Amino acid sequence: MGLFSQHAGNQGKHSVTTVIAQGCTINGNLRLSCDLQIDGYIEGKIVSEKTLVISVGGRIKGELTADKVIINGMFEGECFANSVEILPQGKAHGTIHCDDLSIERGGSFIGKTLPASAEQVISLPKSDSPEDKILANKSADQA
Repeated sequence: MGLFSQHAGNQGKHSVTTVIAQGCTINGNLRLSCDLQIDGYIEGKIVSEKTLVISVGGRIKGELTADKVIINGMFEGECFANSVEILPQGKAHGTIHCDDLSIERGGSFIGKTLPASAEQVISLPKSDSPEDKILANKSADQA
């Protein structure tokens, strides 16, 4: 199969990744509808509809929103995502709003985590009905 044959690559799929190269510095806001790989430095607000990868040499300071975030470099700020992975060389400092967080051995996270959105949080009101008091007393007696 040659390099330019009809079967080379993903012809039917439009998979584009934007790369911020090592040595590149960006201050400002980015909005993307594709994957993003950070090898350089970004300070500001980033919104990506797909996956955002911070490579070993990459660094982000600010607010980022993406479907999936993979950190193997340095992140400092506030992150909103459906899924966050902190890899062995990854370091995250700040607040992560996510329901699916994984930290591999060697990875570091200093900060706090919160649910992905307030709409998904279910709060149960505290009830003082006589039935609840009876159930609480029975539980205490059994303990």
